[in-house]
Amino acid sequence: MKIGLVLEGGSRQTIFSAGVLDTMLDEKLEFPYVGGVSAGGHAAMNYVTKQKGRLRHIIMPTKLQRGKKKANRILDGIHKESHALHYEAAYGHVPFDFDTFFQSSVECEFTLTCCETGRPEYMSEHQDQKRLLDIVNASCSVPMLFPVAEIGGKHYVDGCVTDPIPYRRAFAMGCDKVVAISTHYPGESVSDFRKFSVVLNPMFKRKYPDLFRALMVRFRRYQKMFEDLEKLEKEGKVFLMRPEIDLCDLFETDLDKLNASYFHGKDYACRKMNALKSFLKAE
Repeated sequence: MKIGLVLEGGSRQTIFSAGVLDTMLDEKLEFPYVGGVSAGGHAAMNYVTKQKGRLRHIIMPTKLQRGKKKANRILDGIHKESHALHYEAAYGHVPFDFDTFFQSSVECEFTLTCCETGRPEYMSEHQDQKRLLDIVNASCSVPMLFPVAEIGGKHYVDGCVTDPIPYRRAFAMGCDKVVAISTHYPGESVSDFRKFSVVLNPMFKRKYPDLFRALMVRFRRYQKMFEDLEKLEKEGKVFLMRPEIDLCDLFETDLDKLNASYFHGKDYACRKMNALKSFLKAE
């Protein structure tokens, strides 16, 4: 039985996933297919290479960011998502293990939203370091905050716009069951791009009308996605893991809150481990 692992993004809220994934690495849980979206793409990369603790390390803000006023800290958080998690984190103090990643037999895909079609696309890379980083960076390109990314002559923004948790893709890739890790607690409101239509209209509506439409229906699509996930969970096809409480926001710089979210992820995974292993073993 082929079981996939799919990982939602959420900027620094992904530190909850870091706690869950580090616990899963302790248990030596492996998956033949791993899919990540936005910051969940970084989580996917580090899970494939089994670099325990690395995702937590690159999410944590620097001393300089923590010392600035809140407005500047948010901008620094955005900057770090765009740059440090992309290139600097790949080669920095705790470098990414490209060799292990490229030699792995795991199918690892990243979700992007194509500007020209307004649809999700799924990419992988097994040889070229720069292209791999370009793909993950494009998957993290939140509209309004980051510039549109270009790969192979086409243009892309954050995969969360069209496929925040790519469980359907995992099934399409031959998975019989899926473990899905979300970064949003039940009832949490997620980004509703309709609120920013005045800004998004001149940015995208004329040049990328299909992307603009995708942005306007994203909130409703997200709600339906969780309805579907909960249905599949009851059918035993999906094992959904998500925070139980609100501990940090997208661009959090408070170390106590970030650490609390990380250890909540570890504690949550420990409490769910027996049920998760039963799910993995069940035919």
